[in-house]
Amino acid sequence: MLGVCGGGGYAVNAAMTDRRFKAVGTVVATNYGRLMREGDMTPDAAIKTLDAIARQRTAEARGAEPLIVGYIPGSVQEREQAGINDIDIVEAVKYYRTARGQQPGSPNKLRLTSTGAAVGWDAFHFAEQLLTQPLHIVIGAVPGGFGSYRDGLELYGRARSSQKSIQIVEGVSHYDLYDQPEATGQALAQLVPFYQKHLRR
Repeated sequence: MLGVCGGGGYAVNAAMTDRRFKAVGTVVATNYGRLMREGDMTPDAAIKTLDAIARQRTAEARGAEPLIVGYIPGSVQEREQAGINDIDIVEAVKYYRTARGQQPGSPNKLRLTSTGAAVGWDAFHFAEQLLTQPLHIVIGAVPGGFGSYRDGLELYGRARSSQKSIQIVEGVSHYDLYDQPEATGQALAQLVPFYQKHLRR
């Protein structure tokens, strides 16, 4: 099993209850539930989000149009106008909103009321008890707002796996480990032998 970004969190979570996965690798794994709970980084961010979702659900039940929001700013201009300069958001816009990573099936839109369940979800819940497979974690040394750097460190500390390793790729950030050859090459240099070792059985 290999997961990147939110997929890394999902891979970890799936491996905890499906023993068919013999080895787990993550690249800039992000705990999406944690990200949703933090929101604007205030102590009550999760409560504010859930209150907004509740109000919108009531409004829609009474006939209002669904509220559609974006995951990230829709363009570089929109990000700049919002005054957002966090490296992960800057690079997310460059990746998802340009030909580099943009896909027709991913229009940067979601229904606000569909996000409530994610607020109460934790990708790493029970990792201390149930995550026993060999584990290799890859993170970039440049941290950003999505939190994959600290999520990687947390996962490494929490996983029950007796065979686990963490690789911190120097000088790179979250999105460098998506598709930049130098960064991904360093990750693969450890991931490939990791899988070769643990999938031979």
